[in-house]
Amino acid sequence: MTNILIVEDDENKITQIREFLKSVAPDAHLTAAHSLQSGLRNVKEKQTDLVLLDMTLPTYDIGPDEPGGDTHPYGGREFLRQLQRFKLKMPVIVITQFETFGSGSDATTLAALDEELRQKHRENYRGSVYYHAAIESWKDQLRVLFTEALQPK
Repeated sequence: MTNILIVEDDENKITQIREFLKSVAPDAHLTAAHSLQSGLRNVKEKQTDLVLLDMTLPTYDIGPDEPGGDTHPYGGREFLRQLQRFKLKMPVIVITQFETFGSGSDATTLAALDEELRQKHRENYRGSVYYHAAIESWKDQLRVLFTEALQPK
């Protein structure tokens, strides 16, 4: 069984991704984490075969007594850094609703970020998908990356 972790704080996006995954991997076990820290905790504690990762994430899970901490425009980048730091190897696909990240001199485009992540995180990073709830093309992009990511090397 394939264990897939979705690290995403938007419930609608999680629902859309889950529905898509049921169509391409009906036997997969799906888990969701809603922040940078809960996503990292999950991959450290559980067998994970694939991570679908949002780029902009809160630090902690948002709850009744927890506002979630700062939202990191590059939370996905930090997640990949931490995987490398802990020597955790698993395919990661970024799924984001944004085409630009950060602001001012820290701003970058999805295309530039994609290239940076390919260079710095070759062992884990498999590519990015621009997600838009009203446009179906994200599913085609994800299908290709998903199939490639789960191929044995």
